[in-house]
Amino acid sequence: MILLVELPEHDVRAEVTLYSEAAPRVCSLIWEALERPLETQTAHACFDGEEVYCFLPPFGEHPPLENQTMRPKPGEVMFFYAGPNDFVVTRDDRLSGGSSSVYELAFMYGETDLRHYYEEGLRGSLVGYVSDGLEPFAASCARTLSEGRTALRVSRGS
Repeated sequence: MILLVELPEHDVRAEVTLYSEAAPRVCSLIWEALERPLETQTAHACFDGEEVYCFLPPFGEHPPLENQTMRPKPGEVMFFYAGPNDFVVTRDDRLSGGSSSVYELAFMYGETDLRHYYEEGLRGSLVGYVSDGLEPFAASCARTLSEGRTALRVSRGS
């Protein structure tokens, strides 16, 4: 399974190959959530490092933690789920889409370390990697740190 990730304001497009064997259920849920392309904005990580992320529409079920890591490599893609009241952000319907849970897709465009958030670290599901277009995608993601959010489109590929 391939996802297409576009930053249209930067005229950048990348492909993400999903780790459908290592994280089968989470990848399937992401695929289902993208039945219609997602048109949103990027947000840049505050503490993790070189990461941009977006929120996906709510899933019909609680997603499992699969293929977990706290040390993703540049170009890898992670999924994070936070249930109601797991984080302060889940109390803000503007960020959670009114679902009281958060379904986050994060693109690690450079060095990232998730060991800081809790003593035991912030664990997520490693769900894929940027298999085509990483260099221009990473350069555009880095610009969001100084220039602010940009449009993001995520859709199913082949």
